[in-house]
Amino acid sequence: MGKDTNSKINSEDEKSSNKESSYYKNVLLIGSPNVGKSLTFNKLTGMTAMVSNYPGTTVDIDEGNFTYEDKTVHITDPPGLYDLNTITEEERVAKLLVLDEQFDLMVHVVDAKNIEKSIDLTLQLIDAGKEVILVLNMMDELEKIGASIDAESLSHELGIPIVLTAAAENRGLDELKHTIVNYDSIENQLLSESKTLLDVDYGRSIEIAISEIKNNITGSYPISKRYLAVSLLEGDEDSENLVKEKEDYEVLAKVIDAQKAKFDQPVKYLTKLRLADYAKYIKLNYTTIDSVNVQENDSLGEKLSRIMIHPIYGLIILACVLYFGLYLIVGVLGAGILVDFLENTIFGQYINPAVTAVVVQYIPWVPIQNLFVGEYGIVTLGLTYGFGIILPIVSLFFIVFSILEDSGYLPRLALLVDNGFKKIGLSGRSVIPFVLAVGCGSMATMVTRTLETRRERNIATMLMALTIPCSAQLGVIMALLSQHQNAIWIWLLVILFNFVVIGFLAKRFVPGAQPSFFMELPPLRWPKLSHIAKKTWTRLVMYIKELIPIFILISVIIWALDLCGIFQWIIACISPVVNAIGLPTSTSSSFVLGFFRRDFGAAGLMTIQNQLTGVQLLVASVTLTLFLPCVAQLMIMIKERGVKLAGLIAVMSIVLAFTMGFIVNFILTSLNVVL
Repeated sequence: MGKDTNSKINSEDEKSSNKESSYYKNVLLIGSPNVGKSLTFNKLTGMTAMVSNYPGTTVDIDEGNFTYEDKTVHITDPPGLYDLNTITEEERVAKLLVLDEQFDLMVHVVDAKNIEKSIDLTLQLIDAGKEVILVLNMMDELEKIGASIDAESLSHELGIPIVLTAAAENRGLDELKHTIVNYDSIENQLLSESKTLLDVDYGRSIEIAISEIKNNITGSYPISKRYLAVSLLEGDEDSENLVKEKEDYEVLAKVIDAQKAKFDQPVKYLTKLRLADYAKYIKLNYTTIDSVNVQENDSLGEKLSRIMIHPIYGLIILACVLYFGLYLIVGVLGAGILVDFLENTIFGQYINPAVTAVVVQYIPWVPIQNLFVGEYGIVTLGLTYGFGIILPIVSLFFIVFSILEDSGYLPRLALLVDNGFKKIGLSGRSVIPFVLAVGCGSMATMVTRTLETRRERNIATMLMALTIPCSAQLGVIMALLSQHQNAIWIWLLVILFNFVVIGFLAKRFVPGAQPSFFMELPPLRWPKLSHIAKKTWTRLVMYIKELIPIFILISVIIWALDLCGIFQWIIACISPVVNAIGLPTSTSSSFVLGFFRRDFGAAGLMTIQNQLTGVQLLVASVTLTLFLPCVAQLMIMIKERGVKLAGLIAVMSIVLAFTMGFIVNFILTSLNVVL
């Protein structure tokens, strides 16, 4: 099963020279989700990463540096990647970076106890002629089950350095830095000591086909011609685009098609099976995972994991998460207690009066005074809403979300809802953007790119825009309805009803295939306070940097519109519709504000809540929740889904919001319901 070391696919004639760089090494950090890849990146770079977009896409990649032995290494952390046969846009971006010639080194992070599920990507990278370091992470969890890995022997058979780490405990990270910086000498020593290397053999028929295609490739590429031939045989579009620039593709395509015709099954399926056999071989011969007598199925974590995905008990746990996490923490504590303290005490009694006194004293012109401290002033509207109302709500949501994320609950939630989501044209994977949408619809819309099909991305975007409130809006609505317990349940039922109906209609009328569903289940872990604090802090810094300026800008825009009478004209235009659903004209401004920021609209209702009845508060909350997504989310939808679909969603949201508001008001008033 081995071959001579001299035949390792790493020859200089098959590798392009790296782009000139001021860094000693340019490293690409890759790995599937839930293996600790991003945590490893953060530990190596010290949380000093910069986020950028991959050219031509909306996919974010993280970049950072570390210095070791006076040498600076640049690391790029792309989205998760299972193997080079990609499905989603994010995985494709990660693959394109693998194919890029700018990187000197691939660092592949793998969950040590699940090595069989990830080692096939390592084999693909070696086959592609890439310089690779294999990082077996989560060694602490492997040791807890009493298993071990013979990393030294496996390293000699693969011909690449292997580093054992437990990133959460800062174990092995210095060794990883040392290996990255000294890769060339470490690899040369490995190859000199290894008599044979593990050679990926796809079987006689496929190997003949690979050889035929390889012999017809004449250009120079950043990956080995052998692996380029494999990917062309598998029908990889990115590889096809790559060779079209350098080859006579009409001739090459005939060779590829002739070789494909020899197989009754897709070559991609056959190569995947072969790689799976190698993964089993490695697990059996270099680990003791299969031989240890661990009663994992009887452990508390496994029992709890099974309960979380149980169709009945799992829903009970979800209800508890929603009640304690969103209602009590985000709603009652955040939107109730903290907002009351910050808005009414800190801003209402101290900051706003002090700033107003200074502005009135030094700025004589009333219109300019209003720019800062008027009804729509920068301080009295923008900063008060941003820091006094929205910040405490999103802060607590970030904490709750980080706990769910760090514990491993979210993948189990995805598995729990998969069957139900299939009925509305989605897969369980979609639950992640939906949970994020409760935090911020704009961010969640971008995350839909991780979904498998265009149809699923379109349906998810539509449902989030039409039915999911952001955390700030949700928190304020909870606070508004907290004095009317029945109103909360009616609001929830109305929103769920719309979610289900729109989902069923979308599944029927949105064209495309039903997505498949695959997701790794990481082990349940106790969330670490340090991880939660870092994640929450990072997201809060993002909020302050990106959203507070938007709040200020919105205040200026509304002030300008109000100054020239346009804002009042817009309010006057929608007032008849607002009155038709049983609401007073004073609530009209909340709908206009809600377009600029959804939370602005809900926060605007808080200032007049004492003027409204329980039924009116409920109707206003339902209508605002279903109303237009904020301008930021609308812009992201245009960027991600196109003007046509974004415009259709915007029109649908207006019609849906006021229609449901009218129906709810009509039913409750007809039945003489008092809330």
